[in-house]
Amino acid sequence: MDWDKLVDALRESGALSADWEKTFRSTPRDLFTPNRILHAGGWIDRAEQPDRWAELVATDLALVTQVYDDGETPSSSSSMPTVVAQMLRHLDVTDGVRVLELGTGTGWTAGLLSRRLGADNVTSIELDPELARLARARLDATGLRPEVIAGDGTLGHPEGAPFQRAHLTAAVQRVPSAVIEQVGPGGVIVAPYGTPFCNGGLLRLTVAEDGRSASGPFVEDVSFMWVRDQRPESGEFDIEDVRYSASGIDPVEVAEQSHAAFAIGLRLPDLFRQEVLAGYDRYGTGRFEVWDGVSYAHCRFADWDGKHAVSQSGPRSLWGEVTAAHAWWVRQGRPDLTRFGMTVTAAGEHRPWLDSPARLIG
Repeated sequence: MDWDKLVDALRESGALSADWEKTFRSTPRDLFTPNRILHAGGWIDRAEQPDRWAELVATDLALVTQVYDDGETPSSSSSMPTVVAQMLRHLDVTDGVRVLELGTGTGWTAGLLSRRLGADNVTSIELDPELARLARARLDATGLRPEVIAGDGTLGHPEGAPFQRAHLTAAVQRVPSAVIEQVGPGGVIVAPYGTPFCNGGLLRLTVAEDGRSASGPFVEDVSFMWVRDQRPESGEFDIEDVRYSASGIDPVEVAEQSHAAFAIGLRLPDLFRQEVLAGYDRYGTGRFEVWDGVSYAHCRFADWDGKHAVSQSGPRSLWGEVTAAHAWWVRQGRPDLTRFGMTVTAAGEHRPWLDSPARLIG
């Protein structure tokens, strides 16, 4: 698939709005993609596999471009074009709007914003100095020269404030207060948001007229790598004095239902999860694990209603809390994540809600 065909597909799907089509066609992703990308567990080198590299870059896929020191965990990527188009549509820019971007990455989104709004209206911050340098060079090569700053994006850029829009390219558990303050009244913040239980949703906030809070709905089901200093840390705990019981819920109802998991995460924001699955027999050997750093619980997939299906340890009965949160979600009519929203204060308080800011959950 070539780039124009991909843009055609984005338009037909509704992800790419008409006002962004010209910008996408004139700012193809290959201009900003590193020569080595990770795909299907292996690195694709442009010099060695030029056709395969070009095919992947013009495909609607997220492309990992950097990993942490463990050699496996992604630390930077070129986001899926569908998601980039959706995020920019929800950002709702108009001529003359000034945008603060947190997370320059490859520089592609900064390039799209600069092409649309003019480079003077775009400031992008990247934590990794080398990524910032490389992105700046790619932008320079295309004749687009927004301000690219190497630094901590969660602090924003007070020297350049006020902005009218903020665009985050990595998931947060906490929307930075500095961004609310620097965007100011009436401004829009688009941010991937998640919890340790479920990452996550795309949050679209509008800053209140007094500038002291921002509120808005989750508008898309997306998953991003975390802002580096907000990556969930599970902590250490001891499993002792184990309590056994049957489960009141099939764990598959949580493991395979993203909207349920998202709702549970909003109600239990300190709870971590993982599915431990054996490839040869998932339901016979797998289990769903949850923990908070002190308490721990798991429920096996097979015979989940058996008297020893659930194991719990610690002061909290975590599987009971998950079961209760799931029951709450069912009573609300099994809402998808777009019925949820969040109000965030400049003081750092996060208040999730269902359908209306007046209907708080938790």
